[in-house]
Amino acid sequence: MKLQKNNRYFNIAAYAVISCLIVVLGIFILLNFLAVWQWIRKIANVFYVLIEPLLIGVILAYLLDPIVGFYERRLSHIKTHKKKFHMLSHKGQKKEKRWHMRTVPTLLTFLTVVCVLGLFVLMIQMNIGQIAGSFSLSSLGESLESYVAYFEDMIGGITQFTDEMGITKGQGLMERLYAGVNEFVVGVYNELSNGLLAIGIHAMNWLLAVVVAFYLLQDKEKILVFFKRLLKYILKDERYEKISALGRQVDGILSGYIRGEIIDAIIITILTSGALILIRLDFAVIIGIIAGTFNLIPYFGPIVGLVLAVFIGILDANPMKAVYGAIAILIIQQIDGWFIVPKIVGDCVKLHPIVVLLAILIGGNLFGLIGMLVAVPVAALIRLLLVRHIPEVFSET
Repeated sequence: MKLQKNNRYFNIAAYAVISCLIVVLGIFILLNFLAVWQWIRKIANVFYVLIEPLLIGVILAYLLDPIVGFYERRLSHIKTHKKKFHMLSHKGQKKEKRWHMRTVPTLLTFLTVVCVLGLFVLMIQMNIGQIAGSFSLSSLGESLESYVAYFEDMIGGITQFTDEMGITKGQGLMERLYAGVNEFVVGVYNELSNGLLAIGIHAMNWLLAVVVAFYLLQDKEKILVFFKRLLKYILKDERYEKISALGRQVDGILSGYIRGEIIDAIIITILTSGALILIRLDFAVIIGIIAGTFNLIPYFGPIVGLVLAVFIGILDANPMKAVYGAIAILIIQQIDGWFIVPKIVGDCVKLHPIVVLLAILIGGNLFGLIGMLVAVPVAALIRLLLVRHIPEVFSET
């Protein structure tokens, strides 16, 4: 409601009431900060559950957009496609058809991702096959059946012994033992059921996210034009230009960081797998893939790879492989920290290593694994805002 300017006392009273309410609300939040924070987190979790497929789809589309652009540029060099691009670049309805020329590059991008994932699965399967030897699910089932039969025989023997000795409490003991085993089995079944249900929900969310990502990639130009028109309608020309420039800088930082991290993860995967293969450590390729994947979290991948290599090495017939694996991964970590990351990732985000470590620690303590993943790009965005608004203190040098 708009306050009446000609009623001075009414305006003063209204502003006084509003100010008091703001002060009371601030005091209430400060006195009940933990409860308010938990309430905010619950609301955020509910909101995240609702928009999870959309959010994952946007992230996937952002990650895959460079590959779509690569295929789009390659296809545009073909003579027939080039003619269509020129013919459909006019205004009106013909221009709208040009947006669907990204359908083929998008399909090729998803096919590429499926092929890469299939290659990783094949490598893991080959590595497990070499280690497992004659292991099969049938032999595992036979072992479980023998363990169950042995347990039943043991229970029967104990019951017969207590009956022969005339121990009256034996029957109650067996009943409690059976009840405990039954409760354990029911608990395991419930946990498995809940786990399968959660896996099904996450799988459905990821499937919806893939569909969302496909349409976002296919209609990228149309979506960008819509948001540009929306911003121009809401903002003034000067403010629109500033926000557009800021958006381009943010996109440059995020895309550079993501691409640099992916390249770094691939390099770490190759180096770790190769080093562990040279020392003939079991599951070398699997450890390399895990170390490279976790290396998307700065300084975290080598630690995971080190723990896995030492654990597998200790279980080997030659325990010295654990030492060799630890030394190899420590050397790779030094190469990654001193040469690879500063060259590939450091130049993109322009953050000091201490700032990176503090950002990861703060993000991990506040939001867990997700906080560790987004800590570095968020810190880079904060630095960008500080450079833009306080250039005297936070300069580009």
